[in-house]
Amino acid sequence: MKLMRSMAITLGIATLVCVLGVPATSQDADVETQPVVDQNKGGIPQATAERPMSFWMEKKLVYSKSVLESLTKGDFDQLAKQAERMRLLGKMEGLVRRKNENYRVQLQTFDMASQELVRQANRHNAEGATLAFNQLTTSCVACHVLLREGVE
Repeated sequence: MKLMRSMAITLGIATLVCVLGVPATSQDADVETQPVVDQNKGGIPQATAERPMSFWMEKKLVYSKSVLESLTKGDFDQLAKQAERMRLLGKMEGLVRRKNENYRVQLQTFDMASQELVRQANRHNAEGATLAFNQLTTSCVACHVLLREGVE
């Protein structure tokens, strides 16, 4: 069972890289693809000094920086593209980390906010996209507070 799950995760990550076109950079070599999981905290992924960020967080940060840049430049096509990539990444992450209920709720909030960001970008609505990006950022912060506090 563990072997099948590991294979599914590997296949999912490979699919994600192909679908999203995530570039391989020298930074990627330093980022572990498997999160550190503390079984005493309900299987919640944990950051450590050796593994400060997961693959997922690293990529979401890259996309969020691009989203902010697109917002400031008024590049709605790029904004929609990057927000949709972030949303798909969140869905992939949800498949891997779906055991924790609080984490699933946070991922659902993240998905709704990123979906709204795409919708507002497609409407070329800078104010609506900015609000959606703020909601997305708020969902990220709330999730990381839960992770740091080890809330199950």
